[in-house]
Amino acid sequence: MNRGRPDARGFVAGAPLPPFGRASRWACAGGAELFRLGAGEGATAKRLLALGEAGVGGFVDGGTDDEGVWLARDLSGTGLDELLRAPEKKGPWPWREALAVAERIAVALAACEKASLFPGPLTPGAVLVRGERVTLPSPRLVGALLGAQEGGAGRGSGEISPLWTPPEQAGGAMWDSAANRYVLGLVLYRLLAGEHPFAGAGLRHALDEAAQREAPPFVEKIAHELPSGLQSLVLRLLHPDPARRPAGVQGVADDLGRFLRGEAAGARRAPAPDKPRRTIPSAPERSEERNAPVASTQRTAPERARSKPARPWKTLVPIGAGLAVAALALSRLGAAPPAPSRPSITPIAALSSTQTAAEDCAACHPRQAAEWRRSVMAHSVKSPLFNALESFIEEQVGRDDDCPHGAGILRRVDSSTACRDRQSGIAVTGSGGEHWCVNCHSPAEKMERPLPPWDGRAGGDAATRRPVRDLLGQRGLEGISCGFCHTVHGPVSPRGGRGYQGNPTWTSFVTGTVFSARPEDTRGVFGIGNSGYEQRPEEFLREARNGAPAAIAPGPDGQLDPGVHRRPTASARAYLGTSEFCGSCHDVRLFGSDVIGARRGEHFKRLRNAYSEWAAWARDEERRGKTPASCQDCHMSTYPGVCEPGAPASGAVEPECPPGTHFVARAPGSFPEGRVADNSPKASAITTHYFSGVDVPLSPEFPNALIDETTLDAHQIPLGARRRRDLLLRHTFRFDIDGARRSGAGLEVPIVVENVGAGHRVPAGFSQEREIWVHLVVRDRDGRSIYEVGRVDRADEDLRDKVFVRVNTNPSSLDARGRPEGLFGADVRDGPDVPRWNPPPELGGVSFRGKGLVNFQNGFLRCVRCIGVIGPDGRCEPGPGQGFLRSDRFEDGDYDLDTGECRSNLSGGHELFETYFPLGALDASRGLAKGPDAIVDTRSLPPNVPMRYTYDLSAAAGRAPFRVEARLLFRAFPPFLIRAFAGYEREQARRGLRPSGPSITEEALDRLEVVELAKVSAEVP
Repeated sequence: MNRGRPDARGFVAGAPLPPFGRASRWACAGGAELFRLGAGEGATAKRLLALGEAGVGGFVDGGTDDEGVWLARDLSGTGLDELLRAPEKKGPWPWREALAVAERIAVALAACEKASLFPGPLTPGAVLVRGERVTLPSPRLVGALLGAQEGGAGRGSGEISPLWTPPEQAGGAMWDSAANRYVLGLVLYRLLAGEHPFAGAGLRHALDEAAQREAPPFVEKIAHELPSGLQSLVLRLLHPDPARRPAGVQGVADDLGRFLRGEAAGARRAPAPDKPRRTIPSAPERSEERNAPVASTQRTAPERARSKPARPWKTLVPIGAGLAVAALALSRLGAAPPAPSRPSITPIAALSSTQTAAEDCAACHPRQAAEWRRSVMAHSVKSPLFNALESFIEEQVGRDDDCPHGAGILRRVDSSTACRDRQSGIAVTGSGGEHWCVNCHSPAEKMERPLPPWDGRAGGDAATRRPVRDLLGQRGLEGISCGFCHTVHGPVSPRGGRGYQGNPTWTSFVTGTVFSARPEDTRGVFGIGNSGYEQRPEEFLREARNGAPAAIAPGPDGQLDPGVHRRPTASARAYLGTSEFCGSCHDVRLFGSDVIGARRGEHFKRLRNAYSEWAAWARDEERRGKTPASCQDCHMSTYPGVCEPGAPASGAVEPECPPGTHFVARAPGSFPEGRVADNSPKASAITTHYFSGVDVPLSPEFPNALIDETTLDAHQIPLGARRRRDLLLRHTFRFDIDGARRSGAGLEVPIVVENVGAGHRVPAGFSQEREIWVHLVVRDRDGRSIYEVGRVDRADEDLRDKVFVRVNTNPSSLDARGRPEGLFGADVRDGPDVPRWNPPPELGGVSFRGKGLVNFQNGFLRCVRCIGVIGPDGRCEPGPGQGFLRSDRFEDGDYDLDTGECRSNLSGGHELFETYFPLGALDASRGLAKGPDAIVDTRSLPPNVPMRYTYDLSAAAGRAPFRVEARLLFRAFPPFLIRAFAGYEREQARRGLRPSGPSITEEALDRLEVVELAKVSAEVP
């Protein structure tokens, strides 16, 4: 950019200024600044402009031209602290003038709360006033969005006077949005009364009074002139208990605007039409508007209906215009509305079981709510794959002529509408565990709107068979939310006197035998697996008891607690910090006896095993004299690290950190500094609520903006879901080529992979549908590939160890009893990367030799018989006409649901055949849709155990030296799984069974990513 050259609508860039994070800056006439951002910063620019329109940050215009993205920032004006010291402003301000300023501050704060951003501590020095504009420069917020260290200097960034510090922050609590609402009350009180509410007591006594009692009412003369309800609002903002202040600043802004318009505070107005989003104009648009005036980015509440042209940049009043100009402009703000009526404002309500949505909690806990919103917990029940799988289980398992719409084996049962087994007469509906899925994906369902009992019989109520998402209320759709976790009292116990909650058992519909799914009970560790938490809403929420109003209802200990919610007991708080709390849902045990697990006395199937794997690792750590990290130590802390300002010392690219920052490791249990909401003396650290894991939600309701956020929070943790996922994944593994060498005419390439970052096996979670694999390529000196395995060219391309010839997702093919055949079965043949490792990894072990795909994904197994030729080693070999498909030499064996016995003509592990879907048939034309008969959980990587795979390769086709490159790759779901469920949902929607549309479509494939976790290379002479 050349000095003096017209830029961006004729704004002339003057002297260059120091860079601001990722932005270059130039001074402009009138005290403005012109920012230049990189080509990929359009989203950041739009965000800054949107904040600027609300009065945050000072950005008033922007666009794109041949040099990229530009933004114009205007921080001209006078600090509110300076105005308050001006002689003509020392007394009370006219109430309309005071409200006009306070309303614009509230609008700015509300915009930040809505965007889950924190603008920094509010003080009079952090507010700029110029004419009709009120701006919060928010240097730290702008700096965070642009990657500037500490946000740079600026108004509001210095030390804060104790007079403008809320009582809880004076006691050491973190400054948050509730604190800013208190300071807004201080500002409004000062403007209306002409003095600080505690000004007469002296500084020390004033602070003591602020912490202990409410602010004094206005003197009668001032109070008489104010609209009725305004004094009440100011005093509520200044309540010493943060829980008693207004819940969210948007309501404050709305009420201030209504006072200015002469309306009753709290009255509803007709909704305004949706405001179109502002877009950054392109270069042609810029050239057409080069000399157009910049549109005003703010208007007062009384004047928002009247659009006033703003001055061009060159005529902006400079900051030095002085207090007189600002005071004159302020004097015009109070023009004209008629005298308002004297409305009242409804007092704040206590939280109850009908009011525990995240937005209710965000008013006092904005950081936690904003982090939760960016987590998979907030989307646990919105997951399209979850909804599709849950519906498939209910609609197809147990389906026959007597129950043509499916048995609802994991839904609620009503004996009058239950589907029953034809031979035993025992209910199939609910036998696998009532609400087995829903209890963990949407635990609020029990409190708000319980799902109806399933009715799968002919003529049954179709409304009971809708997908989960269509049966839940608003709070149920929040999934694992604030209102759930903080109403949990502890683990369930069979001795607890409230019934053994969750799904501790499943019932055989063949014999009626009830099987336990929680073997930990025998060791006195209760509540592990299958929603083993105990909810006691009355311990946290204010339900009316004995006729007492909710706001003053006594707690379990009989004591009154006047806050918005009760303080949970010490035991409940302690339980939330344990791995056992996570284990109540992160061990998942499926109905039916596992062929492999039954040999160790377990008559259920371990579908997810994260807690049990952690517990085994924790015991090993304790035997070594170490204190094991808990789930929260890794998933609710700064582990595995943060992104601090400054380029990486090595110059290496660190894609998980934004430009201008570098990765700094943090150990498990490293929590951000600060205090939690209860302000307890021991709370010197806070937990995060990102719950970072390996998923980026497939739901379109999880916006791309939350996936691709490029900025950091106040603790240098990436806000974007993708970057947090990558941080966790890329610091989980050690990956090496351990001494590749020549071996006769061949090559030996040992690959070592070790899980060094997780206290459980990886992949974890739904480990049968997580792919972590090795892409290996060996080239000779001419660059020719002599061996390659594990390559995929697109994120939606399946791995090449197998080829799906056909997957059947149409439930139309039925046997003589009306049972679906071949549904979710696959005709599969070997692909070029078929694994040939000795021993097979699913049999266990730590060292393997051979070649083919290395994939640590676990799998599903089915009991089969051989209809081909049984070889001398006990394997089933293809007979005549067989061998094209993997399944054509097998038929279903005789699997016993109760005992887990697989009666087959094969043995030694050969009687189990791998299928690829969590429920389904043997292949695309044979077998009933059912759960797996056994689950492989030994391919995944255990903690701190090096796994060695030695490739034996031929080198005859190449010339030395040889170049070996290996990459460790991750993908959250295999594409074939999403395609299959999208096909099934499309068919069910065609049949009219999805009133709100398919639960999942092929568009979910767009969210799939292949993530490179590590890359190594070696040369073999």
